Amino acid sequence: MNDGLTRLAVASLVALAAFPARAHHGTAAVSAIGIEGPGAALDTTSPLPLGQGTAFAFVKGEYVAFQQRDGFEDQKQYSSFNTLALGFGIRRWLSAFVFQPFNLKSQDGPGTNSGLGDTNLMLAVSFKWDEGLRLVPEKESLDELADWHFGVWVSSSLPLGPVTQEDDAGELWAPDMQTGFNGPSPAVGLVVMKQLGADLTLLGEATYQYFFDRKYAEAGYRYRFGGETRVNGALVWRAIAAGTHRVDVAAELSGLNLQRDWTDADTGELESMQASGGTILYGQLGARATFGVLSVGVGVKRAVAKSLNEADDQQGSEGLESYRASLSLGWSTRF
Repeated sequence: MNDGLTRLAVASLVALAAFPARAHHGTAAVSAIGIEGPGAALDTTSPLPLGQGTAFAFVKGEYVAFQQRDGFEDQKQYSSFNTLALGFGIRRWLSAFVFQPFNLKSQDGPGTNSGLGDTNLMLAVSFKWDEGLRLVPEKESLDELADWHFGVWVSSSLPLGPVTQEDDAGELWAPDMQTGFNGPSPAVGLVVMKQLGADLTLLGEATYQYFFDRKYAEAGYRYRFGGETRVNGALVWRAIAAGTHRVDVAAELSGLNLQRDWTDADTGELESMQASGGTILYGQLGARATFGVLSVGVGVKRAVAKSLNEADDQQGSEGLESYRASLSLGWSTRF
């Protein structure tokens, strides 16, 4: 890559982090792109690093409207998941991120709960295949960016969000309606990327997040959210590229398997809960417009197939959204 192209790629690098949020929590997905080279999806993480000395800031809002179903009282109406994120390239191959959510959850009858979510910290290591697996080098040409790239990330939330907020009637919100989770939640992800042509990029990701037992002292019971496994795949097409401007169109499929939640509220012993968990396949269409160091992304996601545990008894859960719509803004610079 010549010096002019290097400066352009650095100046135009925009990292966008997306939270493919569950009805009550989510995990981080990070993507980075330049004006030229591989594309990046909205929910599927890219293995490309930020680059040493590169910093970014990002905000994203996701609005989730839930289906209203006959036979349910106090139905969940909508949730709004909003995130402020910062990232920094520690080494060419090592990037660090911090995410601070602010969530809003509305339920017919009890009212609306809002507040900070749990802060999430992430480290991402980037590799490529070049006569063997190696760390991403200091510089890569556009031809080298077409090689297979891989990534590993680890993250954990910090229990900073509140878990004792009350509804309009003065009752404690249920754990899935609180904005915090009362304990750390570690996660790990594996990522792969390959350019299929100058304007087409394939991305894939597999992640797992675990939740520990938590004591909700004010409510008098223990609760454990079910672990979640995600498998994401995306095709990204660079539709427009001119000067410092770029527009990408992304099509994504996201598989989500949710284990059952657990509680000891009924028997005093931790037991799996009915009407919780299941498997969902989401489809999403989105676009991202990049203008130099600024980027704007939009997306709409819906469940295209699902198999929920005791589905007739679930409402306001994953797979039962009317839609999920997101808007994100990103900015980056190199020090």
